[in-house]
Amino acid sequence: MTDERIALLERALKREKSARKEAEKILEEKSLELYELNQKLKIANNTSSSASQEHLKANGVYSSLADAYLKMDLAGNALEMNDAAIELFGYNIQNESLNIVNLIYRDDFTYAMNSYKELVKNGAFTDYVARVYTKEGPYKLVHINANLIYNDKQEAIAAEGIIRDITEEQRARVLIEEQRAELSTIVNSSPFGIVLTENGIIIKSNKAFQDMMGFSANELQHIDPMEFILPKDVNKIQEIQNQMNSGEKNRIDFTQDIKTKKGQLIKVRVNITTIFDDLGKPKYRLSILENITEEARRSELIEEQREQLEIIFENSPLGIVLSDNGSLTKVNSALVSLLGYSQEELQALSFEDITHQDDLFASKDVMQKIQNGEQDTVILKKRYIKKDGTVISAKSSLSVVRDHSGRVKYHLVIIEDISEQEKAEQQKENLLRRLEKSNHELQEYAHVVSHDLKSPLRSISALVSWIKEDCSDIMHDSGHENLNLIEMTVEKMENLINGILTYSAIERAEDDEKVVSIDETIDNILALLYIPDHIKVKVNKPLPSIYADATRIQQLFQNLIGNAINYIDKEVGLVEIDYKDAGKYWVYSIKDNGVGIAEEYHEKIFGIFQSLTTDPKKGSTGIGLSIVKKIVEQYDGEIYLESEEGIGTTFFIKLKK
Repeated sequence: MTDERIALLERALKREKSARKEAEKILEEKSLELYELNQKLKIANNTSSSASQEHLKANGVYSSLADAYLKMDLAGNALEMNDAAIELFGYNIQNESLNIVNLIYRDDFTYAMNSYKELVKNGAFTDYVARVYTKEGPYKLVHINANLIYNDKQEAIAAEGIIRDITEEQRARVLIEEQRAELSTIVNSSPFGIVLTENGIIIKSNKAFQDMMGFSANELQHIDPMEFILPKDVNKIQEIQNQMNSGEKNRIDFTQDIKTKKGQLIKVRVNITTIFDDLGKPKYRLSILENITEEARRSELIEEQREQLEIIFENSPLGIVLSDNGSLTKVNSALVSLLGYSQEELQALSFEDITHQDDLFASKDVMQKIQNGEQDTVILKKRYIKKDGTVISAKSSLSVVRDHSGRVKYHLVIIEDISEQEKAEQQKENLLRRLEKSNHELQEYAHVVSHDLKSPLRSISALVSWIKEDCSDIMHDSGHENLNLIEMTVEKMENLINGILTYSAIERAEDDEKVVSIDETIDNILALLYIPDHIKVKVNKPLPSIYADATRIQQLFQNLIGNAINYIDKEVGLVEIDYKDAGKYWVYSIKDNGVGIAEEYHEKIFGIFQSLTTDPKKGSTGIGLSIVKKIVEQYDGEIYLESEEGIGTTFFIKLKK
């Protein structure tokens, strides 16, 4: 509640009180005069013959009246006027003629004529109020009591009346009504609750207070205001009452929790003012109440958040600074520990004092852009100088807080020491370079070794062929079997070498990536592979394409489909290829009804040189699934399986769309 609103209400009350006093004074004076006039008019009414009138005139009854006296003939011509009448109308019939009809206010003419008819008919009228023109100024509002004058034959020969000027009295009444209306408007339209009490009893309340408390105006007039107060606050309110009753305080402001009709607690801001009577004694108490429940809740929330922010500020592992024009206005404990200064020492420094000389230009450039409004948030790496002279590298996050006009109020800077991180990154870069060099050397070594190994294998294969040709007629069956076994072993050894070369050469080359049709890839694979007559390969529905290296995708599916065909032991074999939509991924599946894989080998089979069979006829090198897994992982995918021994296996390949 603002003091301005309270002052407005007080001024309105003061104006109404002042106007009421002025009107009461006027009414009191006029009432006394009216009483005297009424007494004299009674005498006049009782002696209304012309002879009696002459007697009254001779005794100066009319000339002594404070109000105007006027006598006219039945045609309206003024016959007699006292000094008060001359002063009221501005005419003196001693010097000029006057017809009363000419004084009638234009808009009141009909009303005046009807009143005159009443006078003629009844012989008198009272409390006639009308507007009349004056000679010199604006119209006047007058109150008239009049009667007819009769001759000895009881014939009406004239009329006379006492005329009282009530212009100022009416203005006072209008002023009171205007002030009352103004005050009523203020009170009734006020968003604040307004209560007027007398001797602790509510005699008037506005709608805002009634809505606030949930009571009607009538209910409030029968309730002790102390019922709104919580027991714990009774003593406090009684002390306030004592201070006001003793005159120690005439006005007081405080906040208070009060109970509504529904028992709900609300917090209000209260202003109580004492209103005194004419003798200076306290008569009323005017209370203005503002419901600040939501404001109080917001304030409590803001205070709670402020405390939380203070806790975060002080306990943050990162250095935090509130800066004003480069000065370190407020710093937290982490920054103190980071730079080795005390809080007082840091607050006496500026950012320029703790910034490495080589980073000053970049820092000033950033600050200039912020001042120009080009940026409000900046992250930069810079070096800071600790108290002991050592230098640390830090990431500084700078945010700007502006006021309502857009001007920079202060800067919030969060400083993170990244010295160790930079060392780790440097070590990582060095390690990656060494790893890249090592991989390159390993690839070269693999090619050299494969060449050196393949040469004797080819020689062995050639010698075996020659022996079989030259000695076929003298060699026993066991000799032929041994030679065949040598050839199979040589072939397996060569396949193993080729697998190692393939595995070592797998790298993701994004330049070779494109949209790969999985349907076309499967068709190509099925055309290359040998598929026995008792095995059927079925694609359940068209397969979605992916973005990848076509060669790598063919290697992936060819290994899985080849394994599925190779390990079917049923008289009727079936390989099914399908997929399902998994949001951001496609999940392809290759299902067979082969021998199955025991659960303990579900992870092991993806290791290099891991094979579940020793049968040379299967041609397994133990590298195929390793190649598959490496390709899938290069595309951030996943491969897993479901299998049951003797029933079959399903491999699932999850790849990004």
